Amino acid sequence: MRESEDSYVRVAVLIMLWLTLFASVSATLIHWLSPVHQLMDLIVPPSGAVVFAGLIIALTLRPWWLQTVVRISLLIGALMMIAPAWFYTLHAASTPGVRLIDVLPPVASLFVILLTMVMLFVPGRRAFMAALICWLLVALPILTYLAVHPDEMWTPRGMDLLMAYGPVSILVVVLLPMQRGLTDTIKRMAAESARMEIMLHRDPVTGIHNRRLGERVLRDLLNDARPAGLIMLDLDHFKAVNDTYGHPVGDLVLQAVAGRCKALLRTDECISRWGGEEFLVLVPGIDAAGLHMVAERLQLAIAQLSVAPVPQVTASFGATMLDSADDFDTALQRVDHALYAAKEQGGNCVVLAGAAQNATV
Repeated sequence: MRESEDSYVRVAVLIMLWLTLFASVSATLIHWLSPVHQLMDLIVPPSGAVVFAGLIIALTLRPWWLQTVVRISLLIGALMMIAPAWFYTLHAASTPGVRLIDVLPPVASLFVILLTMVMLFVPGRRAFMAALICWLLVALPILTYLAVHPDEMWTPRGMDLLMAYGPVSILVVVLLPMQRGLTDTIKRMAAESARMEIMLHRDPVTGIHNRRLGERVLRDLLNDARPAGLIMLDLDHFKAVNDTYGHPVGDLVLQAVAGRCKALLRTDECISRWGGEEFLVLVPGIDAAGLHMVAERLQLAIAQLSVAPVPQVTASFGATMLDSADDFDTALQRVDHALYAAKEQGGNCVVLAGAAQNATV
């Protein structure tokens, strides 16, 4: 899970770097083609383009540098915002006839993007501190200048700067953590729902699937075109175990049997507690010979269990292949008849329905 999250963040950072590189290159071309050049405009965008291109190469070749690349990219982005904000604000304030709304590059939207990146990639409360520092160093000098020069503030460009560096910036800083918190809440609810779903389909004594899920898997197999087999096992003389040693020991026996069987089955094979001392095993993608081998393997494994103070634990097995003409009831009836035949033979054996072979130990 952690690796998938890191991969997602790495892709997001690469996209951010590519977009920033595109913006830096575009700004470089625009300033070079402009009839009026400012030294700041000719230095900052191309320098940023070179740095972000290097960060893209570094992150592509060294994915484990992710955190370092994020820190450097945010720092460089902040510097690219701070430098023109102070340069042009001081230039307009100290030079008669120069208006900030005329000379300030269109970087207000980039500042909002910078705040967004800070809130997304800087963890916890440090994100608020970093956003506050960015706002103080970038937005505050521009807003202060506009407040002192109302004739510029009430122009369309002035109002645009006022909104971008004021309410819009504040909304980004406030709403993104709320969105992150909402996302975390949704994840917790989804995890809780998944946990409740697992509990709904889990037997409380053995920890394996309960009958409800076993029935659902059986119905799915009956609707599947692939061959599949059905095994039902019943612990021999289990009532005597409960009567002699008590129900807590009986529960230990059930848990040991369930755990041993589950360990021997593949991930696509399902075992569920069918009721009392009965268990149902569903085996997809198998033939009759393979099904018989699976049942024998489980039978031998149970016979080798040691659950003190019970001298020996054994089980009887009925097995059958699912037929295309089967429905839920006929499949269960046939495997139940095979289990009954195994019991009639003294238990601790496997009977495959429709075949004469059985194994006795």
